[in-house]
Amino acid sequence: MTFTNLNIIWGVFLSILPYFVLAFTPVWDQLRYSKKTAVLSAGLCMFLNIASVIVIIHTFPNWNNFRFFHSVFFLLLYVIVFIVMVRGTSAKLVFLAFLVKTYADFIVNMAKLLEVNYITHIEHRIYVQSSYSFYFNLFQCLILLLTYPLVWAFLRKKVTHVMKTNNKAWGFLWIIPLVYYVISLAFSAMNYTLIAQWQFLVFNLVSFFGFLLIYYVVIEMLEQSEKNILLSENNRAIRQQLLVQADYYRKFSECIEETRKGEHDLRHHLRTLQGMIHQSNAENADDYIQELLGNRLNISDIMYCSNDAVNAILGYYANVCKQEGIDLSITTEVASDLSIDESDLCVIFGNLLENAFEACRRMADANRVIEVSSHQVGNQLFITVDNSYAGELKLKKGVYLSQKRKEEPGIGILSVTTIAQKYMGQASFEAGDQRFRVSIMMRG
Repeated sequence: MTFTNLNIIWGVFLSILPYFVLAFTPVWDQLRYSKKTAVLSAGLCMFLNIASVIVIIHTFPNWNNFRFFHSVFFLLLYVIVFIVMVRGTSAKLVFLAFLVKTYADFIVNMAKLLEVNYITHIEHRIYVQSSYSFYFNLFQCLILLLTYPLVWAFLRKKVTHVMKTNNKAWGFLWIIPLVYYVISLAFSAMNYTLIAQWQFLVFNLVSFFGFLLIYYVVIEMLEQSEKNILLSENNRAIRQQLLVQADYYRKFSECIEETRKGEHDLRHHLRTLQGMIHQSNAENADDYIQELLGNRLNISDIMYCSNDAVNAILGYYANVCKQEGIDLSITTEVASDLSIDESDLCVIFGNLLENAFEACRRMADANRVIEVSSHQVGNQLFITVDNSYAGELKLKKGVYLSQKRKEEPGIGILSVTTIAQKYMGQASFEAGDQRFRVSIMMRG
């Protein structure tokens, strides 16, 4: 009795814990609750599963009649607990849960095949169907040791990233692992004589690796789709950068040309002023000086920092904000020799200022303010953009939604976050008291 119970505990432990770890690996930083709560929840589910199996096996000798319903019940329990514990859409989490279940069913099928063949061909005994036998658990351990590191690496390196995407395809991708689960249910109903056949081995291997290939292709497509979205946004930002830089250099050329003209006309202006002074006409002289000053463009008016690319972006929004009556304050320090690509800097400043400008332009009252500041500490660049806004910002799964793309995260926010992470930094977004703040840190 004790030996049987130990086998049950060992078997249920093997059928739960490794797969809980796999399921939580790609979303460990997206938990709704503390990590301690997640571990306790998993432990409670495992305890209930072990206790229920022991009670049912000892109460009902023909346990296999209940095995299907018991398996489905606890699978639904695990999926529900997983969805409750993790932030994200249900479709994504169901996809991940059943993807892990695909691997779990493959292990079970292979362990059962090896158990049947070992008993009948190695020990030359008649196989008696049982649950969580010693050999079944032993073969589970061996197969897990051989395959688990590869599956864990796949989930950690490939699946972790796509779980943070918001592609509409998630709405139906969860069907793929669900199909494999339905197929595996047919396996579990097979007679052990069929399981022992080499055809079962081939079919199990082909179906499992076939579905793994499908998962890999799906994840690659999701990654490529995300890259295309970011590339499109970066291209748009670069096109805008070229336009504002052209405007910036036009103004700069005007300043230079005005300076040359002023130097050429300086003696004529001095003679005119000299004549006014000799005529004791100080008032006209003062008006004449004011007119000269008003017609001159000042280079300092269009120089916000020593980085020309960022300067162009800031100058463009300074102009459009002035036209819209938005109070724009700029205090920036961006060196020209940063190791951060200029295109990335322009995407960040362009996106942040565009979002702030659009938010202010939607305001009905006159209290429209944008404050831009940046400073460097060593090789770290800190950027902060504050802006006023009206109405209510929509938040979904901890991400602010775009005002332009309904129920979708803003591409600009996604792009800015990605660039910050590229330079070993981070981006944070805060809203409160009708003020929205974006804070970015990058190492350059």
